[in-house]
Amino acid sequence: MADNFKNRLTDVNQKGDNQDKLKPYPLKKVKGLLRSGHYRINQNALISAEDDFNWGPADIMKCLLKLNNRHYVDDNKKNHYYKTEPHTQFPNTKMDYYKAEKIMEGFNIYTHFYIDPSDGTLVISSFKEL
Repeated sequence: MADNFKNRLTDVNQKGDNQDKLKPYPLKKVKGLLRSGHYRINQNALISAEDDFNWGPADIMKCLLKLNNRHYVDDNKKNHYYKTEPHTQFPNTKMDYYKAEKIMEGFNIYTHFYIDPSDGTLVISSFKEL
């Protein structure tokens, strides 16, 4: 039993070490893509935003512009950046994950996004209630 726990702990530590090597997209770049209209929101993200918050694309954009890049685990009330992982469907692409509590209109959001390497567009893959 102790060995099983030790193996799981080792797996978690290895995953954490691997994730630490991936740097998040600079938020300045992400916000620049939003402001310039170089983004798209996946259908499931639009549906979740509508269902969870009664928000449309303009609200999603407004909320994303409020994100900060400080680590969520250090202070989950004020910080938003959660993690960066390799994208599961697109090689050489990473996905940034954010959690933000009471970021806009008192709502807690969970989102993840990536920059499409083929055209440089920001793709918002998920946007839902935390």
